[in-house]
Amino acid sequence: MTAAACRSVQEPRPAPVAREQAAAPTGLVAEPSVRVGVLVDVPRVSIGADSGVIVYAGRDGHRSVVARATFVAGEGAPGGPRYRVQVASLAAETGAENVATRVQETAGLPPTVHWNPRTETHQVRVGEFGTRDEALRLATRLSRSGLPGAFVVEDGGPGEPGKLRLVETGEELTSATIVPQGPDDLLAADAASYRGVLEVRSTPAGLTVVNLVHIEDYLRGVVPNELSPAAFPEMEALKAQAVAARSYVLNHLGEFAARGYDICATPACQVYRGQSSEHPVTDRAVAETRGLVASWRGRPINAYYTSTCGGHTEDGENVFDGPPIAYLKGVACAPERSAWSTVHSAAAPREIAKEPGLGRDLSLLRALGVVDPTLGGEARKLGGIPTDAEVRTWVARLRGALRRDGCPAPVSGALARRGTFAQYLVAALCWEERGRRLLAPPDPEYLLAVEDRASLAGEDERLAAAVLVQEGVLSPFPDNTLRPGAALTRAEAVTLLARATEKADPPGLIAAEFAGVAAGQVTVLRGEVPESWPLDPEVRLFRNLEGVRAAASELTLAVGDRVNLVLEDGRVAFLEAEQTRKGAAADRSSRYYRWEARLTPADLGRMVARYGEVGAVRDMVPRRIGVSGRVVELAVQGSEGEVVLRGLRIRTALGLRESLFVIERERDPQGAVQRFLITGKGWGHGVGLCQVGAFGLAQSGSTFEQILQHYYRGVRVERTY
Repeated sequence: MTAAACRSVQEPRPAPVAREQAAAPTGLVAEPSVRVGVLVDVPRVSIGADSGVIVYAGRDGHRSVVARATFVAGEGAPGGPRYRVQVASLAAETGAENVATRVQETAGLPPTVHWNPRTETHQVRVGEFGTRDEALRLATRLSRSGLPGAFVVEDGGPGEPGKLRLVETGEELTSATIVPQGPDDLLAADAASYRGVLEVRSTPAGLTVVNLVHIEDYLRGVVPNELSPAAFPEMEALKAQAVAARSYVLNHLGEFAARGYDICATPACQVYRGQSSEHPVTDRAVAETRGLVASWRGRPINAYYTSTCGGHTEDGENVFDGPPIAYLKGVACAPERSAWSTVHSAAAPREIAKEPGLGRDLSLLRALGVVDPTLGGEARKLGGIPTDAEVRTWVARLRGALRRDGCPAPVSGALARRGTFAQYLVAALCWEERGRRLLAPPDPEYLLAVEDRASLAGEDERLAAAVLVQEGVLSPFPDNTLRPGAALTRAEAVTLLARATEKADPPGLIAAEFAGVAAGQVTVLRGEVPESWPLDPEVRLFRNLEGVRAAASELTLAVGDRVNLVLEDGRVAFLEAEQTRKGAAADRSSRYYRWEARLTPADLGRMVARYGEVGAVRDMVPRRIGVSGRVVELAVQGSEGEVVLRGLRIRTALGLRESLFVIERERDPQGAVQRFLITGKGWGHGVGLCQVGAFGLAQSGSTFEQILQHYYRGVRVERTY
């Protein structure tokens, strides 16, 4: 604790003195810098650093040195934010003036036409309200009167400054700048650490804390919060996110100037959590793209981005109010065709898959050397009953493929009996210990709740059956029986051995990421170093469509797809692609790629009430569909009229993750809607870069420049500093 801090506690506090605007030394933060509103309208804030802080206030250079600076809102912060309705934003001044004339006639209020140099448009605004809801009512009225797209904006200057009080000294200030006393210290405000300096100013609703920070340091606190490096560990995607975030902040500098900062720290702008959230991987992405922006006609673009676009992004003007923006056009969220590769096989799928699923299991066991290549060559061989010698040979070879020591299997009786086979397999693979130590006491009874459990011969057979059921190797028949006393066919033995093989994860079954195919060789990644092997001309190809396996004569694969393969004599003899029913979209890995919601008419009526009264809701009808399939205009119809929602208001009003959805209706016997069933895709507004899609494109081999130019059409990636 510093001496000054000791005095502030032990000595009588001086009478409160109101001081002027903070006058901290210049050059504390290098350019280019940004002012971020990290805490807005809070009643109290405490700011500290390891070695204490310096509080600057007043043009005379007054400063206080304290261990920790605590500020509370003082008296006299007058006024409040003004809310206005923006009706249009047009490049042509004459067009804006024409709209202003219509607004005057419709609203009976004098509009203003304001030139915005950042967007290079003439903005038509009308009204001045103390609350957002008052302004929203006017926006709704204008929309109903033939001026669609009206929305509420916060407008006006900050007014006369209020006061804030530094608790440690009792001083009253109009604002304050806080820097750490130690040159290497970081400031902490309410448990979050920040680089740069912090400013505290009074607002009509309390206090606002602004972080003045270099833009590159700002991005270090943004990128990991917008695209998690743990969930999406692809460097090219993280670089694309860094460039998009840098472009966005440079485009939006000064957006909140009326409130004393450039940009907010919430999802309404970009999520920023300061130094506390930095991550080494995203730090690297920021550093390796330092100064790079996506630009259009020499200026950083308005780089909107969305979490999950559901397979296709949307034209910007269909979601956000305003004129079309050339680079914000809807595009398919999928790798370019050049990123796909096709693997062919001379083997006929019909010959491989004479019985559903069996061809795949047999091909896997053949490739691993568990069964003879000739097994299955004749239908009777698979339909017949195996000999004890065959079973012992198969299980011994399976142990060899697993490269594990076997255990004695002193099982009596014919090994082709289903219950005996189960007991022999568990004993030979040394899985008895799993059953005796890892099965909880009630597990066998629970797992073996089958109709013929009394047919299991003895405790060892019951234990073996319970182990195989738990491991997913053995499953009941459709009539909930295991049939332990029945004879086992070769085909059934193949299925059980294949399931046991996959459960045991043999070294010869290689799980990897597809990296490409060229000149008859397939390349995969299991680590950092690519591995390549030649393809057998009759390689057995399979699709694993979420557990349903099918033989194929060719596979179409993108870089990054998951594959399983087996080598035989140095060639890929077995290749299986793990595919999803969600399709080929680059953002299909998102848990929000598909979703459902249910709304009653009463729910819907409450949700749209802020936009207008419709009475009892009877239906909601999409009026216009965007290029991506999104609903961009929706009519909610009721007993007393209808409300038309457009763009972003649709998902906001309905409380949906996205506006890419279809509607089904449950009706009562009289035909009235009882419930709306909504099936949708995606999460976010759907414009610009798709974050999960960027991850998918990076997995497919796209660079960050290619990702940016895919989602932002026609832009250039160039260095600004």
